[in-house]
Amino acid sequence: MLTATRNKTHVQKLKTQLIKEFDMKILGEVKKILDMEITRERGPGRLWLSKENYVLKVLEIFNMAEARPVTTPLVGHFKLFSN
Repeated sequence: MLTATRNKTHVQKLKTQLIKEFDMKILGEVKKILDMEITRERGPGRLWLSKENYVLKVLEIFNMAEARPVTTPLVGHFKLFSN
């Protein structure tokens, strides 16, 4: 299970409750889950998820590792936002 929040107190409370109910281990900070690499920048509270290694593996399987990359721009009306 992976938990993420801006408030460490909430995570600690959840861990305490789960440990009381289930036989589990706390494995520490996650670097990878479901083949996604996770990168954090704690100061500003940023989080990045990357599937780059997975994509490279798929390209290799289909003999396309040497294919030329092309850009795929977002449409103009598409807006990214953070909650």
